[in-house]
Amino acid sequence: MNRFVRGSLLFALSAVVAGPAFADYQAGRAAYLQGDYGTALSEFSAAAARNDTHAENDLGVMYERGQAVTADYRQAMSWYRKAADKGFAPAQTSVGYLYADGLGVPRDYGLAMSWYRKAADQGFAQAQNNIGAMYETGRGVPRDFGQAASWYRKAADQGLASGQANLGFLYAHGKGVPQDDATAVSLYRKAAAQNFARGESNLGYMYAEGRGVKQDYKTAAEWYRKAAAQHFGLAAFNLARLYEQGKGVQQDYGQALSWYIESANDGYRPAMQVLARVYERGLLGQKAAPELAREWAAKAR
Repeated sequence: MNRFVRGSLLFALSAVVAGPAFADYQAGRAAYLQGDYGTALSEFSAAAARNDTHAENDLGVMYERGQAVTADYRQAMSWYRKAADKGFAPAQTSVGYLYADGLGVPRDYGLAMSWYRKAADQGFAQAQNNIGAMYETGRGVPRDFGQAASWYRKAADQGLASGQANLGFLYAHGKGVPQDDATAVSLYRKAAAQNFARGESNLGYMYAEGRGVKQDYKTAAEWYRKAAAQHFGLAAFNLARLYEQGKGVQQDYGQALSWYIESANDGYRPAMQVLARVYERGLLGQKAAPELAREWAAKAR
């Protein structure tokens, strides 16, 4: 499960000096917020030509996301680097993220960590979270759950939802910190309050299992549904299981099947494997459909 976050958030504004470049940038920002990506691209480009750091970063965002341009990670990296080389922490984090995932550049965990540290040294929460993820997964550094917890805590203390959810996961599993379900629930709840899908899903799991809270399948289903609405495949899968078993919701094989399909379409492989069995054996009220079974089995590989 991906624990990393991009730093490429538009409009992470620091103090800037008013001038022509800033005026162009502000016009681009307003256009972007209105969904007018063509105008935003033009205005950001004009500001970047005057060496506006925010505009350089945000051109990176647009090339990464393919907004008004064809998605191009190399171009995204080029623009992020311009801003990152000026010490702009969101851009430094995005450079690190692209190196970590090998997007537009060869994958290099050492360089990813180096760029994350530059941003983290400025107190940038997304970078702190990502360093925690590097330690948790052992990418570019020896796996160290204590270090992971320390870095996640820095991000969580700044209110970053991903840091809160990731630290909660370590508490739930006793990795790098004493096992503590109540603390895990508290952290998941903070992340869920920000509509962070993984926090919502994990909070649902704690209710379903009765860990740190009284077992309550109905509340579990509510949290799973919130996360599933954000296309979080694990949550859709768990909601499907509740419908299949009739826990917290009225048993409904049609709803179970629908949520398994939703989960699979969100890329969650266990759901694909379930669907392969459903259509192979004729489960959940479905007739056996060998061709569909083979299709889902192939997708699950």
